[in-house]
Amino acid sequence: MSSNSEKKEKSLAEFVVIVALVGVMMAIFINFFIKNESQFTHAGFTTIAQSFNTKVNTVHAQWMMDRQPSVVYLASLNSAQKQAVPVNKAGWIDVHQRQLSCEAIWQLVMEIPISEMTFPVSAIEVHTTNGKYKSKSQSERGSPEKSECRYVILDGSYFQYNRAKGKVSNVIK
Repeated sequence: MSSNSEKKEKSLAEFVVIVALVGVMMAIFINFFIKNESQFTHAGFTTIAQSFNTKVNTVHAQWMMDRQPSVVYLASLNSAQKQAVPVNKAGWIDVHQRQLSCEAIWQLVMEIPISEMTFPVSAIEVHTTNGKYKSKSQSERGSPEKSECRYVILDGSYFQYNRAKGKVSNVIK
């Protein structure tokens, strides 16, 4: 009988050791994840910026092949119908609405609403004149201006899309 109780004690001790090892490994993983979460987010956002740039250039190339129409039609990932993408006179993705235009551009390019991203992304319209940033009320008073879309995440990282030139910047932290 004593051998039976020794076996139970031995298996209980093995079980406790295994649970302790699993607990330590989980704690190490959680600590690693928390320390590197910002790097994971930055890497993901950089990938999004690259995808954004690829789509902008794809639309521009299709615009040139289609003899410069005002709307470019692309095969869509999410449906069998072709996606209609409005472009400006230079062939870059642009919309003609006055409010939330940068959010509309995001929707056209990424084919997913900005509100459904796994981490919060904000779309900000930035108006510049001669390289100086202006508020919207200043830009409405006249003088030629350039409009860019800035896509920002919580840690302050962002990339910009220049609607006139079609340039997508690298992610700036």
